Amino acid sequence: MQTQRRDIAMLIALRGLRSFGYGFVNTALGFYLIALGYKTFQVGILITASGFFSAFLIIISGVLADRIGSRKIFLILSSFLTALLGIIFASTTNFFLLLAGALLGGAGSAGGGGPGGGPFGPVQQALLADKVSDRDRNSIFSFNALAGTVLFSFGALLAGLPSLLSSYRSMELEIYKLLFILIATLGLASIIISAMIKEMRVKQEHSRGNSKLIGKFTMTSILNGFGMGLIPLSLLTLWFSIAYKVGEFPISIMVWASNIAAISYLAASKLASILGTVKMIVITRVLGVAMLASLPAIPFFPIASAVYVFRGALVSIGMPIRQSYMMGVVDREHRSTAVGVSSGLGWGVPYAVSPVISGYVMQEVSDNLPIYASASFLVANSILYWIFFHDIRPPEEMGHS
Repeated sequence: MQTQRRDIAMLIALRGLRSFGYGFVNTALGFYLIALGYKTFQVGILITASGFFSAFLIIISGVLADRIGSRKIFLILSSFLTALLGIIFASTTNFFLLLAGALLGGAGSAGGGGPGGGPFGPVQQALLADKVSDRDRNSIFSFNALAGTVLFSFGALLAGLPSLLSSYRSMELEIYKLLFILIATLGLASIIISAMIKEMRVKQEHSRGNSKLIGKFTMTSILNGFGMGLIPLSLLTLWFSIAYKVGEFPISIMVWASNIAAISYLAASKLASILGTVKMIVITRVLGVAMLASLPAIPFFPIASAVYVFRGALVSIGMPIRQSYMMGVVDREHRSTAVGVSSGLGWGVPYAVSPVISGYVMQEVSDNLPIYASASFLVANSILYWIFFHDIRPPEEMGHS
């Protein structure tokens, strides 16, 4: 029992460390490349390519971890790749080497690397589920998501340090390099922590039932990923700027408040126990979609920003419960595969594709249309999720009427 508690604490600490690194890398990447003298088009190439490759890494790590029977190996490998990213970015300015480092290190990770966990997500979630009882799984996954989201936000905040501390381009680059060395150090620390975690190896056997379940999770994730990709943070903040003619500072305060709204994770487990897991997931998602769709009709920025923050809380509260639910209804030996395929193929690829479409639509057709289109896909996701899963109870609800 003591070992189990220690491993749970280390897995959540790992999530926090990795999310801090993702928060910094995802936020600083574009600024750093521009400071090095690269063009916006090159930044776009690197971010898009790393987003697709991140989805590929998520799928591979999830599937192979279950096939091999060891998730710990991929936990260590993923930590090593993060350290490699930090080393490459701190030691070279060559675009192709930077691209290689970004690809391997999971920069531009599907789902931002915070709540989703990037390429590290499938094995970390599966290992965490192995360590907790069904009764405690929702609450532990909520704490796990809270650690990831809060530290991702602090990592993003760290990305503003170079411009804040230096008024000279050369000094700014040196500060960036020191911070990338910090990321490499966190990657090395993650390797050590990963190696200390105890693992009971799994032997995967083919199960038709699990394949159908994973297919259903993937189908709902495709709708979710495409819908959320139509309103990525970079385009949604641009929409607020255009719609309300406000500058970066009030928008940054709004985004920060939305991140703080992730404190709603702490109420997630209790709400799921009151409503039932699937009903809670669907209700919070539908309410969040309604708030999203209402934004273009709101005339004043303070009201719209408040709606955006409340929407963030509703989106946040359901996320760890969705992760926990998947771990509860999929067999233990298929857990990494379920997360890898649904997050990588289901979420990651559509999320990487749709921003190009919404960016074009905002420029050539309508600023508001991507918001309405996103809401439509997210409503479809909620309906399909209810159809697929309303009659599939997780183990902790089996004794309830």
